[in-house]
Amino acid sequence: MDRNEAKRVIEALLFATDTPIAPSKLKSLLGELDQKILRQLMTELKVEYERDGHSFSLVEVAGGFQIYTRPEYAKWVQELFRGKRASRLTAAALETLAIIAYKQPIIRGDIEAIRGVNVDGVMSTLAERNLVAVVGRDERPGKPILYGTTSEFLRYFGLATLSDLPKIEELEEYLKEKEEEREKIDQEIDAELRKDQIPNHGVQEEVAFDKTEGGQEPVPDEPIQQDTIPGPADPVE
Repeated sequence: MDRNEAKRVIEALLFATDTPIAPSKLKSLLGELDQKILRQLMTELKVEYERDGHSFSLVEVAGGFQIYTRPEYAKWVQELFRGKRASRLTAAALETLAIIAYKQPIIRGDIEAIRGVNVDGVMSTLAERNLVAVVGRDERPGKPILYGTTSEFLRYFGLATLSDLPKIEELEEYLKEKEEEREKIDQEIDAELRKDQIPNHGVQEEVAFDKTEGGQEPVPDEPIQQDTIPGPADPVE
């Protein structure tokens, strides 16, 4: 296929997936293209979307590429998925996540030693959100479970790779700022929805304007069984 057709095929694949698609996967589907040309085509698509004023953009995130809705159209997408926004992460969850991100792979006991408190409930929350997962077992007696972050962690915080993490002393504040940005966007969206009086399509309720995502309080942390944490959701390979 020629260069233009290859670009359109890549575009179709990007629209067909709801998770970041890895360059290696694209290469396997378009084997006749080398990695350099593939990168050039991705750059061209990104430039085209920006230049032509599309309602979406191409973002490199979590080791792959994904189509994202532009922020100015977020309120309409949020209306489509009304009630499905996840609750924001608590301060305890963000602190634990920062420890795992920089110390991984790490066992639960070491996390608790650093934080000075039990982390069962927090780990349950992070696992349910697919931000952390079991990555192996330590060689210490009893072979305790090792935990690490997932590709969903990268996607959630807008990171291409773990190497994009800020310095360890800045990480917790960085994660907190990202959560606050998400919260602010949700509040602005809810305010716009109320102002514009977007119809609820049969749902007789007013859009909440709380300090949490979706107008909900943070989900309380609950205990988790050590061996039942789901695995990571890696980019499509």
